[in-house]
Amino acid sequence: MKNKWDIIVVGAGPAGLFAAKEAASEGRKVLVLERKREIGLPIRCGEAIGHEDLIKYIPLEERWVSSKVNTFIIVTPNGREVELKSDIYSGYVLNRDLFEQDIACKAAEAGATIRMKTNVVDLIFNDDKLTGVIAEEQGILKHYYADMIIASDGVESKLAKKMGMDTHLKPTEIEACVQFTLTNVHLNKHALYIYVGKSFAPGGYAWVFPKANNCANVGLGINGKYATENKHSIDYLNDFVERFFPEASVQKLATGGVPVTKNLDPLIKENFLVAGDAGHLVNPLNGGGITHAMDSGIQAGKAAAEACKNPEDHKKILNKYNKYIRKHFGREHESLDRIKDVIYQLSDDEYNKIAEEVIKIDINKRTFMAVFSKAVKKHPELLLDVARAFTGI
Repeated sequence: MKNKWDIIVVGAGPAGLFAAKEAASEGRKVLVLERKREIGLPIRCGEAIGHEDLIKYIPLEERWVSSKVNTFIIVTPNGREVELKSDIYSGYVLNRDLFEQDIACKAAEAGATIRMKTNVVDLIFNDDKLTGVIAEEQGILKHYYADMIIASDGVESKLAKKMGMDTHLKPTEIEACVQFTLTNVHLNKHALYIYVGKSFAPGGYAWVFPKANNCANVGLGINGKYATENKHSIDYLNDFVERFFPEASVQKLATGGVPVTKNLDPLIKENFLVAGDAGHLVNPLNGGGITHAMDSGIQAGKAAAEACKNPEDHKKILNKYNKYIRKHFGREHESLDRIKDVIYQLSDDEYNKIAEEVIKIDINKRTFMAVFSKAVKKHPELLLDVARAFTGI
């Protein structure tokens, strides 16, 4: 069995798979190690993604699409529904398991080798230089060696920690999320529903994302800074479902932590790169991370492949990766993080009053920028953050 590779990718989520696909396409020998037994499962994701966000990285395949959506409906604590501009958002709720499985196939077709049920437990150093990983495979410890290591091993990456990188998340920088996939849910099939307010999800929000056949991903995330000690995320979700979907049945249950803070910086150290959730590359306001995972994975794979080809320039090449992420995500996420800290301090009465103001806006002008401008009006210093976050300036 081969144990020497150009690049080892740890983690076979979107970031790791896109990294492997990119690097293998560049002619590198790539090994992907994944501790789970099946690609794409269990699903710990709302599965929503914008059309442009997806096709920027890979052509759409219809089997990935569970439903097509084009707008948002914001629901306030008093039950008021505020529909935003139609066609504000062209996107999908995915069958993410099928999506990831197909990306794995494409990575393998490009030349990458994927090993499942292989848990990376440690890094290998030779004269203080990172040279590989130790993985437990079927109860046996195996050593794999590579010139470059890409860590896409999830929130609070244990490999990044072993490299001496500070991946620690404070309780206020992570949301405890829980999601049901429900059946017998009857709503606007082309809208993503967002429920705001402390009564639904303190320090977060609840979501209802439609899927095919009257199913929906129904979940929420809460922040320990705002939630009560005696009520957990599953308690809030049970109350939420009982209130809005008492006739629904649960098909699936998923739980997980989502980082809602600034990106890890730097994302590189020597011949080691971090991508996806492992680098906290998640929108801190809405918790979305599929796009960030794909983009960071592609860039990490490209950088690692180039560094293998030009080892004398590897520091310069990996620095380009770090600068890319800073430019395309870092500054925007800092703005969103500041907005988040204000939004989640609002009382339920304030959410209700903001909705009353937004509903007065002509529906063809009801955009996220309009909504958040109203939400932070008592904090004019954040208006530039709102503009930066929602216009890209």
